[in-house]
Amino acid sequence: MPRTNELTLLPKLPLLITESADEFDALRDAFEQEIKPRGIIERIYVLDISAIVWEILRMRRCKVVIINLALRSALQSLLKQLLRQPGQYEYDVEDEAQTLAQSWFTVQEAKKQVSEILSRFDLDESAIEAEAIRKSSADLELLDRMLASLETRRNKAWLRCRISGQLGAATAGERGPHH
Repeated sequence: MPRTNELTLLPKLPLLITESADEFDALRDAFEQEIKPRGIIERIYVLDISAIVWEILRMRRCKVVIINLALRSALQSLLKQLLRQPGQYEYDVEDEAQTLAQSWFTVQEAKKQVSEILSRFDLDESAIEAEAIRKSSADLELLDRMLASLETRRNKAWLRCRISGQLGAATAGERGPHH
């Protein structure tokens, strides 16, 4: 179904400029194929479910991006802890940690060096991920709450759609085949 709105009750979903209208339409079309809406109420439910599922997918992508964005800072924090020798202060290794953390993303030798430093403490790259998650925990917790709310809304919309479909089928059956 194209994104034209023959009814003002079926508004276009406000997509982010980075999101694909074609991908949203494909998702909505898949729900329409599954649910087979028979009237305006069921079509609204299909649009609601599609929009909610789209938001859920967006929030899940955001969680990954938030963690990825925290990786450099997490690595720098870890390196400041691991590079420091007894009697040294954090600022003594700050420049080295910053340079190595920045280079880790693009320079293979830096990646190898970080791996060696981590292995001296029985750590691997999962320590970087853990630190990134720890540093992002407040943001991730907020997204988790938003996801839980969206999932509840999706489940309720799905239930309303199912009930509406059963009522619609019962009403159609009562009227008989000639109506």
